[in-house]
Amino acid sequence: MRHIHTNSSMEQSVLGRSFMETGLTWQSYLPEKLLVERFHISTGFHPGQRDIIEQLVHGKRILAIQRTAWGKSLCYQIASLYYPHLTIVFSPLKALMRDQCQRCNTMYSIPSAIVSSDFSEEENQATMEQVVAGNFKLLFIAPERLDNAGWQKYVIRMRISMIVIDEAHCISTWGHDFRPHYRRIVRLLSALPKNVPILALTATANKRVEQDVLQQIGEVTQVVRGTMQRPNLHLNVETLIGDQEKLSYLAEILPYYPGTGIIYTATKSSAEMLATFLIQRGINADYYHAGREDTVRQDIEQKLMSNQYKVVCSTNALGMGIDKPDVRFVIHYHIPVSPIHYYQEMGRAGRDRKVSWCILLYDPTDVTIQEYFIRNERPEGKYYDVVLSLLRMNAQGLRESNLMLTTGLSQKATRTILADLEEQRFIEHNPKSRTYTAISRLGQIDFSAYDEVRLQKLQELSNIQNYVQCDTCYMEYLTTYLGDEPGSHCRQCGRCRKTNFPPVTPSRRIQGTVAYFLEEGFLPRIEKRPEHEAGWSLSFHGNSRTGRLVRASKYENAGPFAP
Repeated sequence: MRHIHTNSSMEQSVLGRSFMETGLTWQSYLPEKLLVERFHISTGFHPGQRDIIEQLVHGKRILAIQRTAWGKSLCYQIASLYYPHLTIVFSPLKALMRDQCQRCNTMYSIPSAIVSSDFSEEENQATMEQVVAGNFKLLFIAPERLDNAGWQKYVIRMRISMIVIDEAHCISTWGHDFRPHYRRIVRLLSALPKNVPILALTATANKRVEQDVLQQIGEVTQVVRGTMQRPNLHLNVETLIGDQEKLSYLAEILPYYPGTGIIYTATKSSAEMLATFLIQRGINADYYHAGREDTVRQDIEQKLMSNQYKVVCSTNALGMGIDKPDVRFVIHYHIPVSPIHYYQEMGRAGRDRKVSWCILLYDPTDVTIQEYFIRNERPEGKYYDVVLSLLRMNAQGLRESNLMLTTGLSQKATRTILADLEEQRFIEHNPKSRTYTAISRLGQIDFSAYDEVRLQKLQELSNIQNYVQCDTCYMEYLTTYLGDEPGSHCRQCGRCRKTNFPPVTPSRRIQGTVAYFLEEGFLPRIEKRPEHEAGWSLSFHGNSRTGRLVRASKYENAGPFAP
């Protein structure tokens, strides 16, 4: 079955079958030997990697804050081989899990499996049965599955040797990608014996996030914080106003970049528009975002990994999901929402430590896009009251789909409200029936924490604008923001060495092609969404000449089609 990620040659691996039953011993098989024989790395460990592995093997709990491309995953992959039973890896993105699981099975001969919504409940249960039977060393799973009745049925039968929390900043309210479901991991940790090792991993935790994560995880023996410097990345900012200037710049510069790259956009429609334009220019491109079907996204990931694209235009859905060593350039079409987001996303480039380029295309008006997302991250307070009232009126409980149908809220908004209400103990979730019921308690919903987080995120948006406008080293600004000591210039960015980024002046021909494309060349796709709401008939007038004439005729009584 497709969900069972075993390695057919597992029994013939260099270590044999016995490690599945007893685990290795530190004295008989040092990690340096594993690094060469199992992981095919002859250059040795990065400073700090061996230390973390040894601490884990001795049952310690660690928060590791290390730069992107440092090799954080290697720490738990090697440490897991010293334990007789299962290592559970909680990970936020299916693409990330697929990539790591495939590497473990095909490259490192570590029997690994995934449980996720990519598979049917029957397939996930079959995987769980094999996990309980001891057929896997690593299980990759999303924190959202902790609410699943099937998970709760099987987890009590699992023999757990180690827990790994990838992208651990997701635990923190102050983290750049806070996910309420990550808080459920804390409950699991509290139920485990104190000698079960825990490894929390992140590349993007400033001091505030670090303290919040420590408070959530508890009893972390050691914080291992390394430098955030990425000396092989050449950073720059290009101030370009509007799609006309941005597309002209990309059309001129992309043919000169070597290898494969990623262009990040703030919106799905921009990713589609950009990919359409590049394809028309003869550049092998595609677009990637959460609105595309899983099978399509997986196909794009595989083609990107095998260098079948020049560029993939994507929202941050591709951010942490791809561990491709030879991404040669990362371009941001819109300003990101914070310095932490930018560091995480640009960190996809140059993971093989070879020179790579990271360019931010800055238009001051793009800031309003991110402001909109921040202000609308959580629904208005009145919708919390509506959902809570409905649950109080239905003592038997309601499912998520019932609430969506009744309120007209989107799936994302409904899930956010339910997670917040559950965290504040106004409701409880029954995984078996998949229903939510109200808890009898007094008091009002506390929105103060959400308001504080919103203000913090607006401040972070202001901080990324400071990055754009700073007159010092771009890399130093980011690494200092993430907790490094100031004073380390990269000597490669657009501030330190301007000759690395000569001026780009698009030809008149390219500018004309872009103008024509923006007039006539693109219609956005209306995405299917799991929402229950009143239907609307939409027409797109956009920038095209025909669209402007229709708009003027319909709404301004001034066009050629006016009655």
